[in-house]
Amino acid sequence: MSCVYALSSSLEPSVVRYIGRSNLDDGEMRRLAHLTEAKRGNRSHKNNWVRSVQKAGGEIVSTVLESGMSWDESASMEIFHIAHHRSLGCNLTNMTDGGDGTVGCTKSVETRAKISASRKGKRLSDEVYARQAATRTGKKRKPFSVEWRANIGASFRGKPLSAEHRTKISNGLKGKRKGIPFTAEHRANLSAAQKGVRHAAERNAKTSATMLARNKIIREQQRGENNDVAC
Repeated sequence: MSCVYALSSSLEPSVVRYIGRSNLDDGEMRRLAHLTEAKRGNRSHKNNWVRSVQKAGGEIVSTVLESGMSWDESASMEIFHIAHHRSLGCNLTNMTDGGDGTVGCTKSVETRAKISASRKGKRLSDEVYARQAATRTGKKRKPFSVEWRANIGASFRGKPLSAEHRTKISNGLKGKRKGIPFTAEHRANLSAAQKGVRHAAERNAKTSATMLARNKIIREQQRGENNDVAC
């Protein structure tokens, strides 16, 4: 299921500055994606606003406006909320009227050449690299929860791919290892590397508990879908 969300600053939580939509019933993942995009230095009204909030010591806050709808329905609701908040006088950073975003947007050869030329020869200083390394040292990526992974799977389940999409995926995989049988030597090496390897009992217990919880969530979602169909 999809949702429509709003972004605001913790310094001004009641002031909406961006309206977007997500293919999950939670705008948190899109919020994190916006933060990553701004951190990479991408220039846009929205990214400039995100960086200005962070520079002032604030945080970007995500609020779900509408949820429990299909992806097509979220497009219509995004258009509605952008128009509604603009009518209220909100200075939105959205570059479009909604419903489209940049999905399917292809830059011209000339535009890509200009972007490439503007970035050639540019390199971050050693000081910047050192600061980036220092902020990541000792930090471990937080694992995604079982429920989060199950929600992602559910959001994609039942969505048919177009013939063009399937062709592109097929062309992208051609010539790659996937689907090509390993040689006898390769299989022997893999077998030798795994012989004698035993996982700790604690790890096995955690893996078992994770899979049981995941299967439980999936079964509950399937029962809910079946009940909806029966009604």
